[in-house]
Amino acid sequence: MQKAGVGLVAAGYVLLLYTSLAAPAYARAHPQLGPAMLAEYAAPWPVALACALAMVGIALALIPIRRGELWAVWTSLAALIILLIVRIATDPRCLVVLDPHQHGCHTFTIAIVIGIAGLGLAGFGRSSTGK
Repeated sequence: MQKAGVGLVAAGYVLLLYTSLAAPAYARAHPQLGPAMLAEYAAPWPVALACALAMVGIALALIPIRRGELWAVWTSLAALIILLIVRIATDPRCLVVLDPHQHGCHTFTIAIVIGIAGLGLAGFGRSSTGK
C-alpha cells in the first residue's frame, strides 16, 4: 500500500512539473485568454517556482516518504494544499473545474488529487507496527 502511495505522490508531482513546463506553450496556443492571465502562469518566475516545488516534492516522495517519515508526508501535504488554495484564489478557470465542458485547470487539479491520495496511502496506509 505504501509503495503505491509513493508512486502516486511522485506521479502527482511529475504531472505538476509537466503542467508547469507546458504553460508557455499553452499560452502561445491560447492567445484569447489574455496576456495578464497568461503572464501569471507562463512567465519564467512562476514556471521556475512551480518546477522547483515539483522537484522538491518528487525528492520528498522518493526518499523520506518512501522510508515512512511522517514529517515528509505532512510537509508535502501542506505544499499541495497551499498550491491548491493559491491557484483556486487566483485563477478563475479553476472554479469551473467540475464542468467537463469548460476549460479550466483540470490537469493541475488532477495532479493535486493524485498527490493527496498518494500521501494518504503512503503516510497512513502503513500497518500498526509502523512498517
